[in-house]
Amino acid sequence: TMGELASVIAAACLTLEYTGSASAVARSWGDKVVEYIRSRNSESFLISILDPGLGINPCAFVVSLGSVLLLLEGVKESKSVTNFFSSLNVSLVMFMAVMSIILAKKENLTPLIPPEFGAAGILRGATSSFFGYIGFDEICCVSGEAKNPSQ
Repeated sequence: TMGELASVIAAACLTLEYTGSASAVARSWGDKVVEYIRSRNSESFLISILDPGLGINPCAFVVSLGSVLLLLEGVKESKSVTNFFSSLNVSLVMFMAVMSIILAKKENLTPLIPPEFGAAGILRGATSSFFGYIGFDEICCVSGEAKNPSQ
C-alpha cells in the first residue's frame, strides 16, 4: 500500500535521529568523564587511555556498549532502569522549574542577549535543549515499549 513507503522513510529518519543524538550524548558523557579525571590528575595513565586523541573517545564507546547490553538483557531490566531515569528526569525538571521561579531576578533580564554570549550562546543553549528533549523523547518511547512489548 501507499503507507508502507512513508512508514519506512519515517522509521529511517527516526533511526538516524536516535543514532545521531545517542552518539552525541555518549560523546558528551565521555568528554565529561575525561574532563573530571583530568581535573583530578592531569598526567594520569588513565587519561592516555581515555583520551588518545584524533577524535577517538573510548568512554563514548563504553557508554553506548552499556546501553546496548542493558537493552539486550531484557525488558524487565530495561524497564527498571527506564523508570528510574524517567523519575529522575521529571524530578529534575520540576526542581529546575520551581527553583527558577524562586530565584528569578528582574535585573537579570537586561540585556536580554548578553554581549559575551551573543547569538552563538543562544544556539548552544538551543542545542542543549534539543538534546535534552530528544533524550526525554527516547526515554518515553522505550518506556512505552517496556510497558507493552507487543507494540
